[in-house]
Amino acid sequence: MESIRKVSTLIRHLKNAVPEDFPKILKALKIPSKEFEPFMSWKPNGYSRNCIRREAHFELVLLCWNPGNATPIHSHSGQKCWVYQVSGKISEKRFLRQDSGDPREISTKALYPGTLTYMEDRMGYHVLENDSGLAATTLHLYMSPIDSCEYFCKDEAVFKEKKLAYDTIHH
Repeated sequence: MESIRKVSTLIRHLKNAVPEDFPKILKALKIPSKEFEPFMSWKPNGYSRNCIRREAHFELVLLCWNPGNATPIHSHSGQKCWVYQVSGKISEKRFLRQDSGDPREISTKALYPGTLTYMEDRMGYHVLENDSGLAATTLHLYMSPIDSCEYFCKDEAVFKEKKLAYDTIHH
């Protein structure tokens, strides 16, 4: 497959693909970060979730991270999730749920521009965190749209369900 250098080309490939082809498509990504600028939205506190495209068989979301932003420990509601690092640096920490119900960290890895990572619920839970001093962006591809996920509530030390929302929608 030829390199994919535009968001519109990525969307076209995803719309015409079966989900089994998603990894091959994502490995062809060579989209410069400036191509994502029309989809970027920044919040003063926290990261933003910007929907680029939502179809029956996939959801493409750009997350914009200020320094120090992090997700809670969370699942993906049974969906497959690929994360492509567009710009900056993000750390991914993975967790398993112990018999006690508490999460236990099992690995950490740094994501740099061009890095692709994959996660699904059978692999456990994860946290994404911008632990660098600079802004970062990540592109998330879900095999089907995700409207809610399970997350670990630190205050109550239990997993809870959370409804997900977008900060911006671009179609």
